Amino acid sequence: MDKEPLSGFPFSAVLGADEVKKAIKCLLVSPGIRSVLVQGTSGSAKTTLVRSISRISEKKVINLPLNATEGQVTGALDIEETITSGTKKILPGLISRADGNILYADDANLMDRSILGSILKAASGEEITAEREGISWKYTSGMKFIATMNILENPMDEQLLDMFDVCVDIGNITNEKERYEIVRRRTEFDRDKENFHKIYEEDDAKVSGEINTAAARIEFVSISDDLLRVIAELCSKVGAEGHRGDIATTNASMALAALNGRDEVILEDVKDAAKMCLRHRMTEVPEEENEKRSSEPNTEQPDADADMTPDDIGTGGNDEDGGTGGDDTEMVFSIGNTFSVIDFTELRSFRDVNARSYGKHGKTKSTMCKGRYIRSRISSDHRDIAIDASMRAAAPYQKFRKKDGLAIVLEMSDLRQKVRERKSGASIMFVVDASGSMGARKRMVSVKGAVFSLLKESYKNRDKVGLTAFRRDSAEVLLPFTKSVDFAYRKLKDMPTGGTTPLAAALLKTYTELKKEKRMRPNERYYVVLATDGRANVAMSGGDAFRDALSAARHIGKEATASWIVVDTGTGYPHTDNALNICKELNGIYLKLEDLNSDGLAHRIKTITGRGYA
Repeated sequence: MDKEPLSGFPFSAVLGADEVKKAIKCLLVSPGIRSVLVQGTSGSAKTTLVRSISRISEKKVINLPLNATEGQVTGALDIEETITSGTKKILPGLISRADGNILYADDANLMDRSILGSILKAASGEEITAEREGISWKYTSGMKFIATMNILENPMDEQLLDMFDVCVDIGNITNEKERYEIVRRRTEFDRDKENFHKIYEEDDAKVSGEINTAAARIEFVSISDDLLRVIAELCSKVGAEGHRGDIATTNASMALAALNGRDEVILEDVKDAAKMCLRHRMTEVPEEENEKRSSEPNTEQPDADADMTPDDIGTGGNDEDGGTGGDDTEMVFSIGNTFSVIDFTELRSFRDVNARSYGKHGKTKSTMCKGRYIRSRISSDHRDIAIDASMRAAAPYQKFRKKDGLAIVLEMSDLRQKVRERKSGASIMFVVDASGSMGARKRMVSVKGAVFSLLKESYKNRDKVGLTAFRRDSAEVLLPFTKSVDFAYRKLKDMPTGGTTPLAAALLKTYTELKKEKRMRPNERYYVVLATDGRANVAMSGGDAFRDALSAARHIGKEATASWIVVDTGTGYPHTDNALNICKELNGIYLKLEDLNSDGLAHRIKTITGRGYA
């Protein structure tokens, strides 16, 4: 195999990362595995491992710059040839140049969505249509695609994530001996690259031989109908949408069988393949099975998956009759009925009658000269000129223009302006009244069910979520903003109920948390879902508790740090307008809990957090 002796770190010398190595081997062996996404934190050897592929394969790894334009990726006008000949010529893009090889993109989650989508379509074998400066052409590519992303940065769009055949994680190594060995190998590599490659040359050759043998064997590998049914059942259970997951798992199973020297897929192959092909397609949050709910006060309460009745929500009676009020007794209520969040309609806040809809992971078109340059446009505003696009527009006419010694002449009609884009994520803080009155008529069961359903929706959208509870004499951030929705679920499930209601403290605590988060990530959209009946009985100033809460809400509403959704959990008779008045001061969106089941509650909350673009 013809290799450059000093090209990159040896594949076999990368310690650990067994699942990533397995995924790369499947990509090289199977004609049906066309794309792999590697997730991990910064410095976890993602890039090092991908670039070492040239040590075990004849395929070249072609790097895709993060700031590559659509023209560079799919093809563009050949300016030099067009200027010289006066005839429009096409310059092939990176997709064409990677035909038969591997295109590699680092930080794929930061790439322009449309460009990443075009690459994934090309990798899957779809025909690409490109249009530039009046020329249109179509082509296909035999390339494969590997991307990496830092899991601590912006999440990837769910639809694009599903287009990757395989998605694997490369974890951080915490074992001291392994960390020592990693540093030792890297130091040795930097000191003498040629000798280091010789040490692992035999191991890399062995891996290369395994891949070549498996690639020749795979067309003879078969999979039984029973195992195909197992794959279908797995995909159904994890909520994988569409059939990409089924097909990818089947192809990966056959590749693993070939790599293991077998002509028939076994159950272990399917299990290993499912881990690589289905984790990023899961739309259901894993729940613990057979867990004892010893902390629940009432054995007759519904389980998290049980059906609820209207009585469970509490549509009649006085809140104070069944609640614990200021009692210090604590209870842990179960999570009520879960559900799929349905489509939504528009809702608006009190003062902002002409409010725009807000969207999750929206991308805002920047009117300033900031953000990623994604394309160009014709504009009378000649600020932030796109030089490349302007030159392409002028190129066909250079043969007919008077140059006076200039290489290229631009006229006002040629000028194009840059269109820039900045990504806007979504962070949702759930603030839940956990005082004693929430125990009346199992209202906490219903509220937990609604919040859990929204957490599942956030899991699918890769949103960041947080959880704050208030009771007794303070508010506590149970979970700072995180992408770990499963952790948020556990916190919600174990959240106790009981004690008094420090509403003002909860508002100010949430406000402080949001201000801190917004300083670090100013471009994100922030939402607060406040579940409360509006009753307050713990004052901050020693005076009237509800007046303190109104004052805090008024201050927060003026600054507009986040979009607030106030869910009035007060049910029965008598009913106060406390929550409504709090919502008015916050300039939020007001929802009632009475006469709403959990489905309806989440439906309306999704309206605010899940529609349109900022």
